[in-house]
Amino acid sequence: MSPARDETSGQPTVRSVERALEVLELLERADRPLRLVDLSRGTGLSSATLLRLLAVLQRRDLVASGAGEYRLGVATLGMAHGYISSDPLSNRARPHLQQLADTTRLTTSLYVRSGDERILAVRVDGEHPLRYQLPLGRRLALHLGAGKPILANLPVDEIARILQLLGETQRADGRTVSVEGMDADLSDIRRNGFHVSVAERDTAVASISVPVFAGTGEVIASLSASGPVESTDPARLPEWAPELRRAAAAVGR
Repeated sequence: MSPARDETSGQPTVRSVERALEVLELLERADRPLRLVDLSRGTGLSSATLLRLLAVLQRRDLVASGAGEYRLGVATLGMAHGYISSDPLSNRARPHLQQLADTTRLTTSLYVRSGDERILAVRVDGEHPLRYQLPLGRRLALHLGAGKPILANLPVDEIARILQLLGETQRADGRTVSVEGMDADLSDIRRNGFHVSVAERDTAVASISVPVFAGTGEVIASLSASGPVESTDPARLPEWAPELRRAAAAVGR
């Protein structure tokens, strides 16, 4: 078979893989079981196509179902464990986060960039654990809290694209932030090398975060130290910036 025909024959298979991944991602983001009609609306796929994909995913325990609803299956937890066990960035970060938590007595976290979002990959609790603990694997926005050091250090065209998509945004404390205001915040982060956040993504949390760069200079993650607002003085958080930057540099290497 010629290379051209071989490539053509593989296209339907690749598209099926993409569709299956779209289904899994939709179930992940939903945080609740979804009906077939919800999956069809979210993916744009017909019910017949979805049923074929779901049957394959269910045989692999990647999807489970009950009462006409679908949710992620137990095999996805095995994949998450595989990531935690083998990811070099997370494994390198863990002892540095532990040392930071011991020093600052704050909860330390590593957020890894994934497209236009960040995902909580590692967390070490501080002396005063947060009232609401984000679960590992939680997807969060780049324009709030510890996502900002990532967003601030992306290429200029990517920042412009993301800000244009966002438009005017709102913080957890109800404050509205314009595109111009967000752009100014990002400039401050690039100049200072860190970001202090108070009641920005969560009204109960104050934090400081810094970017993590790969050896190529590309921003790949952010590292944060956070605590409850009632026991964390935002004015003192910048004092921890050198410690966070040293840890971020070690992790990035």
